[in-house]
Amino acid sequence: MEYMKLDLLRMSRAVPLIHSGLTFREIEVLKWSAEGKTAAEVAMILNVKLRTVNFHIGSAIRKMGVTNKTSAVVQAALHGVFQP
Repeated sequence: MEYMKLDLLRMSRAVPLIHSGLTFREIEVLKWSAEGKTAAEVAMILNVKLRTVNFHIGSAIRKMGVTNKTSAVVQAALHGVFQP
């Protein structure tokens, strides 16, 4: 339970999503990841190579100032990126 609090604290210090400059494709990849899709599944859905999906995930992680894909998805969800 403590590790979850620590993750939330770290995410609260991340670059605000509004200022992160995420591209449409980065957001799209994070959205599919939030739906539980693996990177390979996202690649098939978007008709791109796995390497491309991993590139977009890595780019989003760097822009958002988080350390992994899960943190990026949570941060995006907290900021309403997946809202219609």
